[in-house]
Amino acid sequence: MKGGNFIVIYVDVLFIINFFITFLLLSITSRLAKRSVRTFRLVIGSALGGAYSLIILISLPPYVSLILKILSAALIILCTFGFLRVKSLVLILVIYLFSSFVFLGIIIGIYLIFKAQRIAVSNATVYFDIGARELLVSSFFAYIFSCIIVRLYNKKASAGEIYTLKIERQGQSVTLFALADSGNRLREPFTGESVIVVSRDKIERLMPEGEMRVIPASTVSGSSFLCAFKPDRVSLKNFKGEAAVENVYVALSDELNAEGYSAVFNPNILSV
Repeated sequence: MKGGNFIVIYVDVLFIINFFITFLLLSITSRLAKRSVRTFRLVIGSALGGAYSLIILISLPPYVSLILKILSAALIILCTFGFLRVKSLVLILVIYLFSSFVFLGIIIGIYLIFKAQRIAVSNATVYFDIGARELLVSSFFAYIFSCIIVRLYNKKASAGEIYTLKIERQGQSVTLFALADSGNRLREPFTGESVIVVSRDKIERLMPEGEMRVIPASTVSGSSFLCAFKPDRVSLKNFKGEAAVENVYVALSDELNAEGYSAVFNPNILSV
């Protein structure tokens, strides 16, 4: 709300707006980083983003504001994605900050198209003096646009490629060829973690006893169930380099009889 030459900022509106935007940003970041995140972690990270937005009410030097912005973003990433390798956390942080700039740029672009002028900027935090409906619509379109870019990038970058897959468990390992296929959307039903489908005869010697999970799957012949286990380590390698895969299950299939590869995985499991 505008009062005289000042913009009146409502704390509750400020928090809710930034909670919502942070939630969308973290969702986009998880897609780009190819990391699955539980909803309660997204809520915690979004709440921190909403709380940090209140810093707009304090006058700070630009360099202090920048440092606090980076530190708060690092805390949000840590609470959302958990404790990972330092390299992974830094890369996810960079993706989050980049997504923030792009996302905010789209919102401002949409806002300026309608010739709006009521924007307040302080301590690297932006407050829009607009109605909730206009902001939600702008954020929605920004999110859809960002998701389309992510989906197109993932499909172009990985789909259809053949990787060298290495699976390790209790000192033993198996190396085979795997196809990146976005059609493989299998997930472990309790944890929500992604599943790599491997031909049973290639991985049978790594099968644990009494530690298998049952995963429902749909095949050409109908619905079925696959037995799966959690490996100690999984890595994927192609001409671009090698990447470790975290939080993934390996399922055994008797119907995977393809030439050139013995496993199928969703390219979204490729970690940063």
